[in-house]
Amino acid sequence: MIDTHCHLLPAVDDGPQRLTGSVDLARQLVAAGFSFVLCTPHFSRLFPTSVDVARERLLELRAELFGHGIRLKLGLAAEVSPGLTVTASSADLVARSVGGFLLVELEPDTPVDFLSLALGELAETNLRPIFAHPERCRAIRSRPRLLEEARAAGALVQVVAPSLIGRWGGEAATSAWRLLDAGCVDLLASDAHRARREGTHIARAAALVEERFGREALLGLTERAPSALLGRSPQPA
Repeated sequence: MIDTHCHLLPAVDDGPQRLTGSVDLARQLVAAGFSFVLCTPHFSRLFPTSVDVARERLLELRAELFGHGIRLKLGLAAEVSPGLTVTASSADLVARSVGGFLLVELEPDTPVDFLSLALGELAETNLRPIFAHPERCRAIRSRPRLLEEARAAGALVQVVAPSLIGRWGGEAATSAWRLLDAGCVDLLASDAHRARREGTHIARAAALVEERFGREALLGLTERAPSALLGRSPQPA
């Protein structure tokens, strides 16, 4: 499988603060069935992660994983906050994109008109959004049709594992499953921030998705769609 949303890099945001923590998380992701992780450190006012620093951490982590014999390929993008999606420079956004798309965070209080605003702003830079965890956004939960309109305009929708297993509360879980039921989800990702004693949320979420929708549906969300996305923007091995 391919993870398209993961805070695996050390000491850049609210993910692991030490390299050892990133290695532990990488081991769990491999155990869950992942062969490739697109590292998506936050790019926000709270975590203004620079591309140069993120690349340094990526190279450090690659070397460390190789040294431990952990067979996990890594790529680099970012999870961009709503505010910076519409105010950051085109160069900053393009540098954090993948395959012509930008991973855009939808927060619980993101306003209802943000989706159309983001689509319009990013179109000027020839980018399209991947809207991350819309199930956590109250405005989307009340008007899910906004996602259908966004997808019709070229956006992708990404649901994350913690939501599906209830880590963000019952309303987010219900919304995530409804989006999957409606066929409004393009990508399933871990949004993992650290290793956990019980294992990754994505392993449990993937099993639930496979049980409910079948193996082919799971592969579409975790292999075929991610492969198409990465294929538009080749990632180094």
